[in-house]
Amino acid sequence: MTAVETTGLAPQPPAGALATAPFTVNPGGPPEVVLTPAGETGYPGVLLEQTGTDKVPSQDVYVALPRGKGLRFVSEGGNDYLLTVMNAKGQTTYRGILSSDGRALTFENVDPALSGKGSTSTAWLSVKASDNARLGATYLTFCVGDRTSGSTSVRVVDHIPFSVAPGGPPDVTLDHAHPVGYPGVVLTAGSDGTVSAQDVYVALPWQKELQFFAEGGPGYLLTVQDKHGNQKTYHGIPWSHGQALTFQGVDPALSGAGSTSVAWVAVKAVKNAPPSKDPMTLTFCVGDRASASTPVQVDQQP
Repeated sequence: MTAVETTGLAPQPPAGALATAPFTVNPGGPPEVVLTPAGETGYPGVLLEQTGTDKVPSQDVYVALPRGKGLRFVSEGGNDYLLTVMNAKGQTTYRGILSSDGRALTFENVDPALSGKGSTSTAWLSVKASDNARLGATYLTFCVGDRTSGSTSVRVVDHIPFSVAPGGPPDVTLDHAHPVGYPGVVLTAGSDGTVSAQDVYVALPWQKELQFFAEGGPGYLLTVQDKHGNQKTYHGIPWSHGQALTFQGVDPALSGAGSTSVAWVAVKAVKNAPPSKDPMTLTFCVGDRASASTPVQVDQQP
């Protein structure tokens, strides 16, 4: 029998053995995740990179939550727990199997979406912090085939700081041509993460001949516009004296450090109100942050 020359060839696995796939897994993909207890959803993940020339086959993926940190998986698209894998060509989602204790997910036959040596992809899933989550940084454990890695950092904080300042719509002048105006404020996120819903209180200046204006029927509305120009309105609860409105559960539309949004209400001058000598402002309280609105002038002279 003629011997087979093997000089210069890489060692081969024994028959029936699974060759180690030529790829690495490291923390990466989505940026650091910042969560607040019982707050928004975050997306920790990993970065996959192909290190060899052989095609990387589908892998089983196991993801475990850290113990004692108060994190939980979040179902998406109904009751399904999803793993998203994305490369330069697009993304694919996979349904996971939740463990009996709710602390781990398993995804079968996941295509790592690696197309050649040096190619990369990212994989992530969604989590939330429970209302009793421990503050501080942690990570999830990802096992992709025989590769393991921690996820991007997950940091739980007691709140996402933000500021409120006069801004948004331009200064308001109420006259015969413009009987309704929209004074407001600009909101700015102070760090990464998504600012949770806030209650908003808006008060008219005392004895300044202004009143709230009902839009869209009998309701008084607060409009919040995000950085992309998308708007959402909230119905307000008027106080008995008519000088203030309260809006509950308002999403400030702030996600990511430096992100901004604007919020405003509609006002008009009372009938026969005299011209204002000085600009007036409304008071906006957004959660525990307060600010005056953009200035309002009244000039109803014919």
